[in-house]
Amino acid sequence: MKTTGFTLIEIAATLLLVAVLGVSLVISLLPMTEGLMQVRVNAHAAQKARLAMARISREFTTITNVASFGPTAIAYDYLVPAGATFAARRHVLSWSGSELRLQAADAGGALCDEVGLFALARDDSHGADAPVFTVVLRLQNAMAGDLVSTTFSNRIAPRNMRAGSP
Repeated sequence: MKTTGFTLIEIAATLLLVAVLGVSLVISLLPMTEGLMQVRVNAHAAQKARLAMARISREFTTITNVASFGPTAIAYDYLVPAGATFAARRHVLSWSGSELRLQAADAGGALCDEVGLFALARDDSHGADAPVFTVVLRLQNAMAGDLVSTTFSNRIAPRNMRAGSP
């Protein structure tokens, strides 16, 4: 009598090996997916900070007057195109502890959220030249219990501001 096929023990052993290989594959892929999520969060934070710094830099280069200045807030007039000439507008850039706000006379809103640190410094040591502003922006994201921070800084010299402005 000739029998063909697999015995129950052979099938059970094969299923056990496949299960062990599947579990080891899942365990090895988990850190990789967590790393991918971390990279996405960091890339999103970097993009938000770059956009905020680009907006601040663009406006600070056209500052004509500083109405008030502090380590976390500044009120300033800057130039915007108005047809063939330029018009001055006032903005207030301030940090509330977690949100960077840019407020204009007619509207205002959040420029960037999840801001862990925002600092302004003013350097008037350039004599007759306009002061140089240093802007530091650190974004923080909470992911999986860890705090991820990304810091950006920029030195900006307004081209339309005279030395001695407040």
